[in-house]
Amino acid sequence: MSSGERLLIVGVHTRPAVASAKRSRYAVESADYFGDVDLKRLADVSLSIVEQKPYRSSGRFAEQYSDGKLLALARRLDGDRIILTSTLSLRSRKVAGISGARAKKLKDKAYQLARVRKLEPEVAVPETRVVEGRDEAVEAAREIGFPVVVKPALGAGGEGVVLARREEEVPDIRERCLVQEYIKGRPVSVSTLSAGDESAAVSTSVQLLGSRLVNAQGFRYCGSIAPYSSDERLLSMAEEISRLFRLKGWNGIDFVEARGKYYFMELNPRFQGTLDVVELAYGINIVEAHLAACDGELPEQCPAAGRFAARLTLFAGERCIVRGNLARLCSDVPVRNAIIEAGEPVTTVLASGDSRSEALRRAKEKAKRVYSRFLFPVREAF
Repeated sequence: MSSGERLLIVGVHTRPAVASAKRSRYAVESADYFGDVDLKRLADVSLSIVEQKPYRSSGRFAEQYSDGKLLALARRLDGDRIILTSTLSLRSRKVAGISGARAKKLKDKAYQLARVRKLEPEVAVPETRVVEGRDEAVEAAREIGFPVVVKPALGAGGEGVVLARREEEVPDIRERCLVQEYIKGRPVSVSTLSAGDESAAVSTSVQLLGSRLVNAQGFRYCGSIAPYSSDERLLSMAEEISRLFRLKGWNGIDFVEARGKYYFMELNPRFQGTLDVVELAYGINIVEAHLAACDGELPEQCPAAGRFAARLTLFAGERCIVRGNLARLCSDVPVRNAIIEAGEPVTTVLASGDSRSEALRRAKEKAKRVYSRFLFPVREAF
């Protein structure tokens, strides 16, 4: 529990970490992008890039967000310790975990793959090329063999990831990208608590990508179900990768399970979108565990999952208005009568159950209620 320390939590999406910190009775200040209603209620002080207002559009993330804007907000706040829920180049001795130039380096998927390849054959790695233009991408795809996945080297959350089954589907590339062998299988994630040379696997989850139910396209991350597996191979691989990068605190490692193997996909050196379901399924306080790990204290034994938990992020299928109060049904609650642009995130639903299927079914039922009762199309300007 809190020793009287004040926390500053900074990231694109901070509500889950703020909620975790408040459950441990920390005083919390937050700098985030979305500025949702429940975040404003939870945090002692909250500054956001978006100021949600009734009958006004919250705009588009790609047009409004920048690391610079977020860091400028963070500099107006204070805390005894800082927790980053996004990979930001914030240089401060107060940061609990990875920060500054090292965080920026670890974010690079090409760098990650080059390092993890040293662990083969213990860890499987898909065939990959680094490219900087469409001609290079087409050539790489021919060498690897279609279908291939094209993804930004510095991307996150599945944004900008394209599956190309033939040459004409290879996108026009305007940034450094990876062209990767397409591994068709189940996307899974392992979170670890790490203290440099030591690491302990905390949780496993199934990732939900590109679900039509929540209007998520392609490989866009839209939810998780925990737990997934207690396979020692998977857990030990995640711990070995964590030690390889000398991680600190709570981080995540993504794999695809296919062909009887777990293929390494990427390292997420930051707080995960799975925080809600990990706490709900495993009964652990992630903020408390993260701070302890950053101080070199790992749990002697990580808790076993007591139930299954599911999380879905709901996206707007078209420009819509939020009618009514979602607070009793959802987390990441938008302002009543807020305008949400097509493709932007609206809210989050959480559910638990005695099985993976039951937890997911309950989450889906909540999602359907939100779409049918609370979201209505808007075509006129506000």
